[in-house]
Amino acid sequence: MSLIGAETAVVSLGASCQTARQIRLHQALLSERLGDALLPQSLPFDWIFAPPAAAARLLRGPVRVPPGPAELLVTQQPFWLRHGVWLWHDPLEAEGDFAAMQDRQARRWARFLALRALRRRVFVVSVTQNNLDGVANAAPQSLDFRLTRARMRALADAVTEVFGPEGNSLVFLAYADRLAPDALAAGFPLAVLERDGTDHEGSDVQWAAALADLIPAG
Repeated sequence: MSLIGAETAVVSLGASCQTARQIRLHQALLSERLGDALLPQSLPFDWIFAPPAAAARLLRGPVRVPPGPAELLVTQQPFWLRHGVWLWHDPLEAEGDFAAMQDRQARRWARFLALRALRRRVFVVSVTQNNLDGVANAAPQSLDFRLTRARMRALADAVTEVFGPEGNSLVFLAYADRLAPDALAAGFPLAVLERDGTDHEGSDVQWAAALADLIPAG
């Protein structure tokens, strides 16, 4: 989950559930660094697979909640063809599931857009989930989780379009083999992690060190 306080928030922008998991796990660390009592809240990018380019498209909208079942291809989990994101934790198996998903996503977007009122928003993007290659291979559309300078800039521009020019910062975590050479010169705080032995959880120790390094106190 992402974390929201009275004046600040730490928000997942994908590319997978690992980002939300690690933000929630380090609630105490992040609250201390930001000087705010941050509490977990579910936001739109917490529990989906959204490569950087897809996340920028979804941010820009204007359609941010699937308007009808025809836009979704249900393979392993619902895949939203319009934006190229996998709604991995929104199964559509029973009658009423689609309407429940719409309601859930609408409430998450309402919370997300309400962050405009805060003084500071830290957006976290990671491409360090070990099963991303398998996810990309199984997807019904091409998914590219690599960070490039253009994709990082597009995400930042989309954040500015949604929240305005003040109070936003983006930080990135990646494996070296999921970085294009120009990503290192993109101008964003970036931590390059070593591969760990987890399927999707990530290295808690590496994440704690990276978040402390990437996110300035105050």
